[in-house]
Amino acid sequence: MKFFSIIILLLPNFLYAEILDKFSLACICDKTINALKYFDCKQKVSGTQLDILDNQIETQIYSTFDEKIYYVNPISSKELNLVYETEDYISSMIIDPNLEMVFSIKYKAYDKKWSYVLKCVSLKKD
Repeated sequence: MKFFSIIILLLPNFLYAEILDKFSLACICDKTINALKYFDCKQKVSGTQLDILDNQIETQIYSTFDEKIYYVNPISSKELNLVYETEDYISSMIIDPNLEMVFSIKYKAYDKKWSYVLKCVSLKKD
């Protein structure tokens, strides 16, 4: 049973491996969405670079946009879900295998959420 538990704890790391292999990532607002959403995204988010931090305990991602360290939230095996939480808000990034990202912030006190769609490209040298 102990061996089975260890495998389950390590499983999410294997599931994200394909996305994590493409890091570092540069992510910008998605031009293919409607013009108003794209313009709003450019005004609020503009772009970010995501880098994996060296940490033996857990996977952490540093975002240059908000200069925060995000932690992996293992709620999905097909997407990389990154979360940064404070008393006031939860900031999250969900990256799918095609490197399409949804960046969102939910304000707890008002139960309001805004989000933007970004496209990412790998900066990793082969």
